[in-house]
Amino acid sequence: MKLLITARDPATAVSFERLIPTLMSDDRFTIRVLCQPPACQIFAPLVEAYASATKPLTLVEMPADEFTQVIEDDFLRNQFTEFAPDAVLTGISGPDTGVDEAVLHYAREHGIDSYALQSFWGDMNQASGAIPDTAFVLDDEAVRITQRRYPQVESIAIGSIKHIDYQHYDPILARASHRPNLVDFSDEKKAGKPVVLGFYGQPILEIPGYFATIEALTRQLSKWQRPFKLMYRPHPKESDELRHKTLSLFQEAFGDDVFLDNFNDIKDSLVVCDLVLSAFSTCGFDNLYLNEMAPEAFNSSVYLWFEPELIAWWQEYSHLQEMPLISEDLLLSVDKEEQMLEVFEQGLTQPVQQRLWRQAKAHLPSASESINILVNKIWSDFCSKQDR
Repeated sequence: MKLLITARDPATAVSFERLIPTLMSDDRFTIRVLCQPPACQIFAPLVEAYASATKPLTLVEMPADEFTQVIEDDFLRNQFTEFAPDAVLTGISGPDTGVDEAVLHYAREHGIDSYALQSFWGDMNQASGAIPDTAFVLDDEAVRITQRRYPQVESIAIGSIKHIDYQHYDPILARASHRPNLVDFSDEKKAGKPVVLGFYGQPILEIPGYFATIEALTRQLSKWQRPFKLMYRPHPKESDELRHKTLSLFQEAFGDDVFLDNFNDIKDSLVVCDLVLSAFSTCGFDNLYLNEMAPEAFNSSVYLWFEPELIAWWQEYSHLQEMPLISEDLLLSVDKEEQMLEVFEQGLTQPVQQRLWRQAKAHLPSASESINILVNKIWSDFCSKQDR
C-alpha cells in the first residue's frame, strides 16, 4: 500500500516521527512524506537514518509560500501522479492553509481515502474546503466533540502518538536526578523547601489577554509566602520581543529566583517542576502523560484560565465553550486571578496530585497502543477496498 503522509505543525511532526519507523519496517507499506517548515526540521534525522535502507524514506519539502492557488499547483499534482498514493495521512494544522489542507482537498477531489491525526479535541481545518474521511483523535471526549461537529467523519480514539516513548522514560528517576542540579536546596531548613514553578510560554503576544495573564501571574507570585524558583521555557516560535518581555517582567519581580529552562528534552523540563504553569499550553498535556505513565503522581499542571479576552479568543478559535482538559478534570484551572495562590497550594498537595493521576489513567487511552490502532485501521480499510 502506498501512503502519502503530510505535516506542517511541530506537534504533528513529533507524532509522525514515532509513526514513520513502524511504517518503514512494515513490508505492507511504502510511504512518502510531504512537509513544510517547521515539520521538515524534525523529519530530517529520519531521512538520514534511512538513507541506506533498501526502501529509503522519501521526504519532499513543499514550498512555504502562501497557498492562494495551492490546489492548482503543479508541485502537488506531480507528487500525486508520480507516487500514486492509495491513501493520505495528514496533520491538522491551522489556522491558515498549507500542505495538509491542500493534500486533503486533492484527495477528496480524486476519490483517495484520507486520514488525519487530530492533536486537539474536535479540531479541524476547513480552509481548503475538505475534511478527512477518518480522524484519529485523543480520547472519547474528542470522539464525542468531533462526531457532533463533523458527523460525516469517522472518529477513532487512539491516545497520543507523540507520547508513546514516554513509556521508556522514568520520570521519578529523572526528577530525582535533575532537581538537585537545578535549585540550591541548601537553605531549605531556614527558609523552607523552594517550590519549582515552570512557566511554559506560547507564541501569542498579539492575542488579547495573553500577556495580561503573565502580568497577573507575576502579581500573585509577588504575594506568595512560599519560597519558589520560577523556570521560564519560551515556545520555539515565540518572538524575540515576547521572550524578552516575559523574561524581563519575571526578573524585575523576582530577580535571581528566575532562570531560563536549559533542558533540551521537554520531559526533563516538566518532571523537575512542582507546578507546570501556562495559559493553555500543550505542555500541560505532556505533563499529564508523564504522570499517567509514572507509578505515582509527582506534580500538577495548572492552566491560568481567567482572562476574559483570552478565553473569548480561544472559544472562537476552537469552537468550544469549555477547555476539555479542564472539564475532564485532568488538570487544575485558575478561574479568577484572586484564587491563583489557593489553586497553587492545592496543586502541591498529594491528594490533589493523586486525584489528577487517577483521572489521567481513567480518561487517556494508552499511548503505547496508538500506533497499532492507526496502522491496523488504514491497512484494514485498504484491504476492504481491494476486496470489493
